Amino acid sequence: MTFHRGISGLSKFLTLVLLTLSGALTQAQITGPSVQEVKFSYAASFEIPVSADEKTDEDRIHLHASHLFGLFHSPKMVAQFGINKSTGGIGGPRAQMKFKVISSVVEGDLVKINYTNSGKMILHQLAAEKLLKTGVLDVPLPANPYTIYDEKCTDEHYSSFGDFWYFYDPFREGCEALSKEPQSHLVHIAIKAADYKKMETTIQLPKLRGDNGNGSLFSIYVIHGFESDPKDKDDSGRLNFNEFNDYLKQNNFIEDKLKSKKKSSLYAYTKEITLENGKVIPVEVKHLLVTTSIGSKSKVFAQFFKEAAETADVIIYGGHSGLGGNLDIPSLEEKAGKFRFNPNKKQVFFFDSCSSYSYYLEPFAVEKTKAKIDIISYGLSSFFQTSNGVLASLLDQLLTEKTADLKWSDILQNMENTLQGDTYLLNVGGL
Repeated sequence: MTFHRGISGLSKFLTLVLLTLSGALTQAQITGPSVQEVKFSYAASFEIPVSADEKTDEDRIHLHASHLFGLFHSPKMVAQFGINKSTGGIGGPRAQMKFKVISSVVEGDLVKINYTNSGKMILHQLAAEKLLKTGVLDVPLPANPYTIYDEKCTDEHYSSFGDFWYFYDPFREGCEALSKEPQSHLVHIAIKAADYKKMETTIQLPKLRGDNGNGSLFSIYVIHGFESDPKDKDDSGRLNFNEFNDYLKQNNFIEDKLKSKKKSSLYAYTKEITLENGKVIPVEVKHLLVTTSIGSKSKVFAQFFKEAAETADVIIYGGHSGLGGNLDIPSLEEKAGKFRFNPNKKQVFFFDSCSSYSYYLEPFAVEKTKAKIDIISYGLSSFFQTSNGVLASLLDQLLTEKTADLKWSDILQNMENTLQGDTYLLNVGGL
């Protein structure tokens, strides 16, 4: 079975994710073939045991608000907005939200909290169009996160209480009681258009492939993470690694196996492309297969990603998001040293992992505020079996012999077309 890209030790990363949920919101403008970014805000109340693992009001609110992630993936929510039923959700909020505690009172063995929350979220365009007209989305959020857990109402593989918020679906058959009082309170989420900020409508291909800090070299770094088991020769991540190597060789790249091991392999591919104006561009693709879990003791992934972030023109990550943990920059820096971004360098990152829109825009905006990054991400879960088709579409466009710049709208549409009518809410935002 191939699991979706966001689930990799959910409980283990919950605390890490909660630590990143607050903070300033980046002003990146988002665009994509099936998406629209909006602003949201709501007020809510809930109670939680004094003895709960969450010991501060901020952590308690984080847990409560995180149930939005599961709720937005509910098939009933998808049907409500007339979205194709194969689509994995209506969207998702950015993990960076603004919380304000209105009141917090201890009554017996419970803490009763009233709070407000605001931020940005990405929505399927059908949902966005309807919600911007009505201005409100009514959803049931838990009255007490610690009393709603029911094993039959969560994922069959990740069934612990610690993972329940990610799979929270109060509309699931047999679980409808979770959507009503006293198990939940109806919350009115106000939806407004996001503030417009001008962004480049093109990828700026001539600059990306020009003298962009690497001389004439067009440098691309690609990472394929294991799906579950590095020892398994049929692991989905390993199969994708091998398949992508075949794609490069079929496109006349010369292969150099720098390291070939069961748990970590690094290949380099080179070729020259001659543009229609006669200019010759040397291209190098460094391709790594590696364990990407933030809990891994290995430093290989952290060191490679640091090198990519500091030197490459295009950086592509395909693997689990680890709920934002796998590409948490401070955690990677503990293994690889301080990241030193080049503020003069134009770069494109593609985070092919579950809900990468929610997790990765803000950290990179904070780390590289004076530089130009375009981040391609997903608003929903992505899958290992479709990864290389989307990736090949992107590279086919980046390695074109034509000299004209490419529109983001065309690039993303071509990438999404490989999903044959489905969407993971592919989008791009500039930092």
